[in-house]
Amino acid sequence: MHKMKSVSPLSPSYPMLASALLLLCGVPFTSAYIYAYTDSNRTEPQVFDDLPAQFGSPLPLGGLQGYVLLAAPENACLPLTPPPPADNKTIFIALIRRYDCNFDIKVLHAQQAGFDAAIVHNVGSEKLLNMAWNDDYIRSQITIPAVFTGAASGRILQEQFSYYDHAHVFLIPEYSFNIGYYLIPFIVVVAIIIVVMCVVMVVRCVQHRKKLRRNRLSKDQLKKIPIEKFKKGDPYDVCAICLEEYEEGDKLRILPCHHAYHCACVDPWLTKTKKNCPVCKHRVLRSEDDSDSDGEVGEAGGGGGGGERSDESDNERTPLLRPSPTFGSMGESSPAEQREQEPLSTTAVNV
Repeated sequence: MHKMKSVSPLSPSYPMLASALLLLCGVPFTSAYIYAYTDSNRTEPQVFDDLPAQFGSPLPLGGLQGYVLLAAPENACLPLTPPPPADNKTIFIALIRRYDCNFDIKVLHAQQAGFDAAIVHNVGSEKLLNMAWNDDYIRSQITIPAVFTGAASGRILQEQFSYYDHAHVFLIPEYSFNIGYYLIPFIVVVAIIIVVMCVVMVVRCVQHRKKLRRNRLSKDQLKKIPIEKFKKGDPYDVCAICLEEYEEGDKLRILPCHHAYHCACVDPWLTKTKKNCPVCKHRVLRSEDDSDSDGEVGEAGGGGGGGERSDESDNERTPLLRPSPTFGSMGESSPAEQREQEPLSTTAVNV
């Protein structure tokens, strides 16, 4: 419904600044309004609602300022009388009455007469319309913007804010907040973040599964470890996992470190936990996926490298199996070291 509002006197540049600010904010324009004021203070500035036409050029984002002239003839169904001579910077807006012919013909006649825009007002009604076109050829020729306003607005513009009243009229685009304009980019950003997180989680899961596979024995690798049946006299007595003594005919899995276990006890450990000996922690079987860090350390030791590897294996042994040092072993030293220390001791006693 048409609305006519009184506003306090404002600077002529205010509507243009407001539209420019909305443009910077990225807000789309979907309607318009008319802001009219005079150079004198006798008439208060007023704002009139309108709707832009569906043809012609859209209103500039900063608005369009000009002077309103009543069309002659008023219905603009015939060629119009041109506006008064003026410089190229002066903008004239034709005020046209509705009915008697189509909207596109009215605006085209205003354009051909030299007007820069057109305001079509209703007759006997305040209802606003989105002016449509009837002829595609005529529509293609129209290049000026046009708006539609109510009957009261047209009458007030003609009586109080015409070119001869030294009045200025602004045709200003009005914005409408469209939640989809902001919601769609937000959804896209959230979707990208979710996709990236899913990709990272999948990659981490794949890496974790590969790591677990590297630390376990496959069924084919498990078959490479020999199985022997226990016989009396064998150097094995108790399974370190179930702590039960071996009996005649028990199947024992003999690891490369010469530790033996029940197959039913050690196989789940090797295939589901680690491919290390449960007692000495030695690697049971090396695969191509294993890192070569252990081998590099052994080669860096030089010579046989046995001493350094033995130290490493000793560090991996469980505390219960590590040989406990005795009081005497702590003071043991080589004969050469004892001979070197004897003179020092004698000297210390003499002093």
